[in-house]
Amino acid sequence: MSYIFKKKHILLGLVFFILFASLSMSQNVVQATEQTKDVNVLIVYSPQGDDRDLQKTRILDLLIGHFTSNTLIMPIDQVTEADVRKASHIFYYSSAPTTVPKVFQQWLNRYDGTVVALGYNVDQLGERFSFATPINNEVFSRLKIKDREDTATNILPHTVLNTEVSDEASILLEASHGDNGSYPLFVKHNASYYYAATGLGPPISPFLAEVLHEVFDTEHETKHQGYLRLEDIHPLADPDKIMEIAKELKARNIPYMVAVIPVYIHPENQKRYHFSDVPELLDALKFMQDNGASIVLHGYTHQFRDSETGEGFEFWDVKNNMPIYHTAEEQEVVKKTEDDFDSKEAYEQYRQEQIDFETAYIRDKINSGVQELANYGLYPLAFEAPHYTMSQNGYAVASEFFSTYVGQVQISDENWEAMTVVPYRTSPTSFKGMELLPETIGFVDDEPNAIQEMIQKAEHQAVVRDGMIAGFYHPYLDMENFYSLINELEKLDIEWIDLKQGTRTVQADNVEIRTVNGEIVVDIDRFGLFTSSWAYIGYHVDRLMLNITWVMVGSGGFALILFLSYTIISSKRTRKYRRYRRRGYVG
Repeated sequence: MSYIFKKKHILLGLVFFILFASLSMSQNVVQATEQTKDVNVLIVYSPQGDDRDLQKTRILDLLIGHFTSNTLIMPIDQVTEADVRKASHIFYYSSAPTTVPKVFQQWLNRYDGTVVALGYNVDQLGERFSFATPINNEVFSRLKIKDREDTATNILPHTVLNTEVSDEASILLEASHGDNGSYPLFVKHNASYYYAATGLGPPISPFLAEVLHEVFDTEHETKHQGYLRLEDIHPLADPDKIMEIAKELKARNIPYMVAVIPVYIHPENQKRYHFSDVPELLDALKFMQDNGASIVLHGYTHQFRDSETGEGFEFWDVKNNMPIYHTAEEQEVVKKTEDDFDSKEAYEQYRQEQIDFETAYIRDKINSGVQELANYGLYPLAFEAPHYTMSQNGYAVASEFFSTYVGQVQISDENWEAMTVVPYRTSPTSFKGMELLPETIGFVDDEPNAIQEMIQKAEHQAVVRDGMIAGFYHPYLDMENFYSLINELEKLDIEWIDLKQGTRTVQADNVEIRTVNGEIVVDIDRFGLFTSSWAYIGYHVDRLMLNITWVMVGSGGFALILFLSYTIISSKRTRKYRRYRRRGYVG
């Protein structure tokens, strides 16, 4: 009886322990979630009358998106005190000297959260920034994390606002130029930070990315994730090379990505080629998908107007350097400004019509791409815009279909060449919930030092504790380059990203794709898919007819073999019978 009593007590103790542990774990999860929710960033900028300041705020959004997606971007003249109060962190950016409104200064004086000032006008931001006094502009061509000589990096000359800092301040980043001494580049005093320059992109961005961990008081694990992406795989790609690469990466146990273009359009005759036209290539892609690869949708045709697939752009009119606001048949496009309209309302209606056209165009392309690949049994888990070119509205449209984007990011709606590289994975506000897995080290080309330059960029990523090392390779290049690249990358401490292991979702008409515990789960409405385009059911009919043909050929071949075997055996028996008759053994 006492044994049973003790046993009950032990069981009760275990139950209470499990409940307590579960409660503690749930509290930790809640606290972590609440901490993320509590991080609300307000980016304030002083406009200078062009697109460049918006570009800089978008870079900030990309850098901050590593820590939170709760970011609001506003020009300083539209900020209210309520916006300031809601923010846990305020970033103020100005690329040139200008006047900061007195009321904003007053709000900052009453604000007790974290403030980061970048660029000019820090002397107008109140008492909290009295620790930093800009003196004059100087040039720097080298920067490093303070007291970490191993991070020192030589760069092209940039402008630094030579700043006198008080003894109470801490220098986080330091800049220098030759023998001219050093300059404080990123300075901290309590909950206030000052960045004494205006450049935010590479090669400075990895350094900013690292110190932002201190700004957000976040201890991310020191590890370098990365990926290799095979680029521009379209229906005219060489299936033998594709299979050789697939087998090599499988043997090395390296997960990778395959950027796929479903349709190739010949530039001379506009003939369309699909993967269904090349069964060997389709089989190679399926082999890849089953053995370590994740499919990435890289546009639908990767071209616009008469350009060649893989070379042309798809979501940007390069000829007119503008988003796709018109059909490919419109060769002469007139760019209009607000001055061309009688009223602001008429101009806004015109702009909305442009955006509506672009939205419908991108939706149709992405939807068709997902559907066509899924119909073949290829399931894209991420999206990459051709040549990384896409408007800000384009990213929002892409987020309707994909939860993951790979590549670099266009930060201007006026110039496609305004592109930036982000050092780590991020979920910026502009991506509307999509996660960005950035490409950071470029690609192999015909230059003799291309691979070495990629490795140097990879080593530069080590400045960031969780910087990403990611690049791509075109399979049409010499295979010797591929082996050289893989050999060099394997020397680095890279944690290879497998898209199947993360949480990915893809949603298109009649197609849903998601990843669960390393597996791809697909839900396809076949009836809806087949009725949306007869080409989809046509692929399966063709496969069925081909299989039937092979069965018939196989059956016919088997019958032929039986007939020949019977003929040979009968012939032998006949000859033997005749021999016996001649010898008198028969009859």
